[in-house]
This record gives sequence, structure tokens and C-alpha cells, in this order.
Amino acid sequence: MRFLQRLARKENLLARIICLLMACGLWVYVMTDQNPIIERNIEVRLQQRNLPQNMMVFNAPDKILVKVRGSRAKLSSDNLSAEINASINLKNITEGQQSLRITVTYSGGEIVSVTPKEVSVYVDTVSEKKVPVTTRIVGAVNGDMTIGNSIITPAEVTLRGATHRIDKVNRVVAPIDISNHTGSFQTESELVAVSDDGYDIPNMRIIPERVMVQANMVSQMHSLDIPVKLVMSGDLPAGIVVTKTEIVPTSVRVTAPPSVLKELKDVKTKPVDVSKLNGSTVVAAELDLPEKVIPERRTVQIKISVERQN
Repeated sequence: MRFLQRLARKENLLARIICLLMACGLWVYVMTDQNPIIERNIEVRLQQRNLPQNMMVFNAPDKILVKVRGSRAKLSSDNLSAEINASINLKNITEGQQSLRITVTYSGGEIVSVTPKEVSVYVDTVSEKKVPVTTRIVGAVNGDMTIGNSIITPAEVTLRGATHRIDKVNRVVAPIDISNHTGSFQTESELVAVSDDGYDIPNMRIIPERVMVQANMVSQMHSLDIPVKLVMSGDLPAGIVVTKTEIVPTSVRVTAPPSVLKELKDVKTKPVDVSKLNGSTVVAAELDLPEKVIPERRTVQIKISVERQN
């Protein structure tokens, strides 16, 4: 009886061993055939760690390329990029150009490669300064209209950014689209930092970011010196020939809307009657002015030289 019991125990142990081996074999089959080891390339966000509050980093890429190896189930995750940690350590960083090694970790598999392995960045200190705000006109508008006096609130703002960029800022502008405005208006504008040569400077914190602008549209007037052209009327008396005419002054300064000045090539005199000329003379001629043109003077002197012919 004891012999049979011992035999049964041995057979039971053998069966257990066989079952364990079958289970291991099945697990290996599933892992290698149904869930094989694969590799995958994925873009991962590059984080900046331990950056001092008084420093800024430029030229660091937002993302890098990481190749990982692991089970297909693991690497098929929609959140794979979030599970991979890529960072540069900025502790004790100093100003200037720096080359920093990228550290990548992934608990769900193996890191095969990292591209790039290190990054070249520019590090600068953070500065602040106060600058005035001016308006910048944008948008299509009638060429004869422009923005008049404006009130900007606040009139001065604080800039915060990299020292080498802060030093280049000449002013801060508030872009104003006047294409749909007439008369008085009020609008909110998002500010832009501008350099001495007129270029916008990015990556600059402006405090506050927006201002309120109160303004009004007014007629625009320009001034220009325009040549005077003599207009004569009537027939000369028999035997009289005009040998020379002289206009004093030869040009007059006029003020008008830009669209009017653009088309104004000269200012004509009102017709000077020469039908009764008996000799050389000097006459005052009134200017024949187009509408919306305001002259500096309304008359010019005309010197007419004549000769008698037999």
C-alpha cells in the first residue's frame, strides 16, 4: 500500500513538472509569436530641468528622436511618448554657448539610440526694463485718412527677457487696424517689442501683454511745392509777338490730401488776356486752384516781354 502511495506521489509530481514546462512553453510561444520584441522610433518632448530663475535657454529643440526596444504590446501604446523621459540638466549652467548631453529613460523597455545625443544651446541672463508704447498703423484705409491723437493705457510697460535681446529693444508698439474705423474709436491691442532697426523681437515677455488705445481718424494733409503754369487767352494785337514770359515765383507750396497731390502736376493761372498788349508788361495772375487745394499764396507775377514786328 505504501509503495502505491509513493508511486502516486511521484506520478503527481511528474505531472506537475510537465504542466509547468507546458505553461512555460506556451508563455514563450505567446511572447515570441503573439507579442514579439520590436523596435520603434518615436519623437519625445525634450524637457529642461533645474533651470535657474534668472537664466534663459535658446536653440534647444522641442523634441528629439528616440529608438526603443520592447514588446509589441508595450510599444504600441498611444501614450508611449509620454512614458519616455528625455531631458537636459541645467543645474549650475553658465552664460554663453553650451553643449549638453541628453538623458533618456524608459521603464517599459530598452533605449536603443537617441538623436541627437547632445544639444548646443545659448544661455543668457534674464533682465527687465521699462519702455514706452507707441501705435503702429496696420490695415487698408483711405489714403486721405490717418490716425490722430491717441491715448495709450498704460503708456509704459515692462519688458522681461534675455539680456542680449532686451538691449536691442527700442520701443514697444501697439498695432492698430484702422481699416474699419471712422471718427473716434477704442480698441485693445497686443503689444510687440521692436528693435532700433524696426524688426520685431520674439520671445520677449511684455507686462502687461495688452493695452487699451483711444484714438480718432482725421483727414490727412500733405504739403508740396508745385510748379506754376501760365495760361494766356485772346489774340495778340497785329504786329505784337511775345518773346518771353516769366513767372515769379515759378512754384507755389500747396497743401492737400495725398490723393489730390498725387494727381497735381502743376498749378495753372487763370487766363491772362493778351489781346490788348501794346508792349512788355507785368501783371498779377490769380491761381486756378483745384478743389481741396490750399495754397501758400493765391497770385503770382507774370512778366511778359513783347516785340513789334513790321
